[in-house]
Amino acid sequence: MSLVDAVKAAGPIPPDETERAAKKRYSELLSKHLATEVAAGLQGVGFVPVYPKRRGPGERTFQGGLGPKRVDVTYSDEQHGLLLAVSIKTINFAQFGKNLKNRFADLCTEAITLHMRFPYAVVCALFAFPAAAAQDHTGTRSVSTFARATKLLATISGREQYTDPGEKFENVVMMLYQPVTHQGPEPWVKLIDAVTEDECTEARYYALLRELHDHRNPHATIGDKT
Repeated sequence: MSLVDAVKAAGPIPPDETERAAKKRYSELLSKHLATEVAAGLQGVGFVPVYPKRRGPGERTFQGGLGPKRVDVTYSDEQHGLLLAVSIKTINFAQFGKNLKNRFADLCTEAITLHMRFPYAVVCALFAFPAAAAQDHTGTRSVSTFARATKLLATISGREQYTDPGEKFENVVMMLYQPVTHQGPEPWVKLIDAVTEDECTEARYYALLRELHDHRNPHATIGDKT
């Protein structure tokens, strides 16, 4: 299974003119399936148990510094509490830039809420846009929404030390995807690091999250290293 399977599992993307409820349902489905696949990928590099589980318990809630916070993908243990978290955000419909600042603010609040209670936790973000968001530049807007979002999210990526600002993430990766359509190209997924803007494979992405965890928590023991 892979992230492209999550895109397929979400089904055909509704047209932009579709009513709001259908768009909301699609976004929820995509986020849910992405979380499941990210958790499965993390399990493959040794994170056990990691949530949500396929056909099992879903996202978990942690008591953060600003109150309880539901987190899409998590790894924790009884001794250390939250050790790794991945927040999944998506913007799936035009106009893609309309809610970007709100999503940005949501991410900052989520990071600081978790880091206040768990300063050593590795908190990461995966932000997904459809391929159309990389093609929406016009004569008056030379930069696409996806490019603009990547540069914006880079400003809150790269938290290296547990004493660094809590509103920053240890890592932010952008996901560009081709959704399922009734008549169109086959679905695909590209992962792009927000800071370097380099494309990476899914295998490299999960390995990177493992490296970040191990560097921050050298004494925390998880599954056999792969």
